[in-house]
Amino acid sequence: MTSGAVPEGGARLSPEILAQLARKYRTLAELRRARAAGEAIPGKEVFRALAGEFPGALNELDNLPLDEIDRRHDALSRALAGGAEERWMAWMHGYHALMRAALYVKIRVARRQELSEGEAAALAERAARHAGAPVDAAFVIAVKAPPDGRLNRVVLGRLAAMSGASMAEIRGTIFPRRPAQGG
Repeated sequence: MTSGAVPEGGARLSPEILAQLARKYRTLAELRRARAAGEAIPGKEVFRALAGEFPGALNELDNLPLDEIDRRHDALSRALAGGAEERWMAWMHGYHALMRAALYVKIRVARRQELSEGEAAALAERAARHAGAPVDAAFVIAVKAPPDGRLNRVVLGRLAAMSGASMAEIRGTIFPRRPAQGG
């Protein structure tokens, strides 16, 4: 599978997608370990590039425990070698793709008062090509006015509809919170 947000009918993610995700978790682990070792914080361009390729990755960097980052990297490495894929892998790939599409749309509709169905459909086609995610005019319209101003709700809602899982299950799986420090 080279495009599309979620594999359908049990299809495996492509080796390219698995390798991209593994690279992301390797990068997150390196950044986290460097921070723990007191190394200098990389320039903004490092974080900008990471967020551009993998929207939501900075959330993971800040909130995932390092052992979970390592576990995800190891699981992706096993999947790349032909081992079993875990559901979160498709969800994470889908999240990144759909959020790329949402951000692509948002910047193009932010100042518009009106958006016709035809304009929304044309923008959906461009966003789908840009992000590698199947989106439609309804997605574009939802991004224009997301619930409580939160694009994450639009993206997770679409991902839930595509995967058959609940938004809460997907959110809790791909973005679990790091336990509180200290106390």
